[in-house]
Amino acid sequence: MALRLAARVHLASRWRGLRHTSTRPIHPRATVIDDPGPENPGLDAAGLNIRRGGVEGRDLRETLANAGMTPEQVRDVISAHPQVDTRYDLVNEVQPRINYLRFLDDNDRLDGESVSSCIARQPQSLERDFHLVHEDADYAVVNKPWCVRLDTPRGWPGKVRFTPKYPGDLSVEDWLERRYPDWDTVRFCHQLDNATSGVLVAASNKRAAGAAAKLFRERRARKTYLAIVFGHPEQDEWTVDVPMGRDPDDPKGFRERVDPEHGKACETRFRVLKRGRLNLRGKFEGVPVSKVEVTPVTGRRHQIRLHLQFSGHPIVGDNAYSQDTDSFRTFLHAHKLTLPFDEPRGTMQFVAPEPESFAAAME
Repeated sequence: MALRLAARVHLASRWRGLRHTSTRPIHPRATVIDDPGPENPGLDAAGLNIRRGGVEGRDLRETLANAGMTPEQVRDVISAHPQVDTRYDLVNEVQPRINYLRFLDDNDRLDGESVSSCIARQPQSLERDFHLVHEDADYAVVNKPWCVRLDTPRGWPGKVRFTPKYPGDLSVEDWLERRYPDWDTVRFCHQLDNATSGVLVAASNKRAAGAAAKLFRERRARKTYLAIVFGHPEQDEWTVDVPMGRDPDDPKGFRERVDPEHGKACETRFRVLKRGRLNLRGKFEGVPVSKVEVTPVTGRRHQIRLHLQFSGHPIVGDNAYSQDTDSFRTFLHAHKLTLPFDEPRGTMQFVAPEPESFAAAME
């Protein structure tokens, strides 16, 4: 049954006041060279400092040293998360993530922390694994990395592309176009938040895109997510069906809010898979967290994130709907997608395995 509002208020109050105040000293920002400013799609593109120089290195140790890390920090990173050395791709994963962190640092978005300190504390922040979970003549199903955008925002005249913000900045559209140069265009069949990792379906042609999009539109597509959330829910299973709509108090128009009177109907089901403690070094290390399986019945924007906040268990790292600006990512992953196509194709299921960053984040 749906959570009652009074219970939600009681639970949510436990996570208030956790925002941490930056003590970062003011320093000169990187120089902006040839930035197209307002002509570049993106709400704050005109004010961003674009990172032009990228970190390089012949191997992981040299790359981390070039990013400003001491030999002791490099040893600690490899010891704490050996996958960085054994399974992360240096050129396509580690170096672009370091450049992403340097871009955040240039724009005062690391909450006062240096790039080297961020990597040393949470080496899982270097994860950025693009790979396919399925491909055929009609569809390519990508396991999208976290903090990687799909494509250019809709509605811009001529669909002008984002200017890359740092060396190695890559959208899923860019990645697919390189892999499938014969496609006339990349057609995404549904949407996935920039912060969310996991299953994303793209079609090679208009007919296939329409067939898949129809399943989402008719709510026949079945989606399962994984999330790591703050706290230990009292119930093993629960449902939230509170309506939601745009938050008028958000000047950027990004956030949603609970809106029982004027919001759109939506429903999300939750099931606890594991209760434990956060294993990320930092402000929230050791606090109670849970891994939750999420089944959205409807597909509203930010539905899962807002309904978990409403439940009193916001997602770890979700700085839009929690007070956590310390964790390196939003721990929400699109784990499984089932599409019941008509014959002859029939029902298809796609699975993006739980990211290594998830397994390392709790104990």
